[in-house]
Amino acid sequence: MSTGDGAFSWNSELPSGRNPFWIRDEALSGLGLHAGDAVSVDTRVEPIDGDLVVVEAEIDGDSLRIARRYFADSDRVRLEPDNPAAERIELPSENIIVLGVIVARVRISPSGDQVTEEPL
Repeated sequence: MSTGDGAFSWNSELPSGRNPFWIRDEALSGLGLHAGDAVSVDTRVEPIDGDLVVVEAEIDGDSLRIARRYFADSDRVRLEPDNPAAERIELPSENIIVLGVIVARVRISPSGDQVTEEPL
């Protein structure tokens, strides 16, 4: 995985109070989320197995933001793509910080003055 993969944030807040993240890879393309698409992330929710999440993951000494489907065991976290061609990631839980749960797709008008959140 290259350091450009995953997701990146915009240091702002959506009208809903949630945080926007831009998807940077095709791991969630099975859900219609592609590189460059924005999603709304609720940072106040604890994920449960199967939730879509944005995590900060330490992989091979690099800290990467990754958007994937979350599954946790007692000491490991599995991050599953919704695209069979994308990489499945499994790491020790201490190598993962969950930044939030993805709750919606974000649409921003060309002028930037209208923001719409569409539930996934």
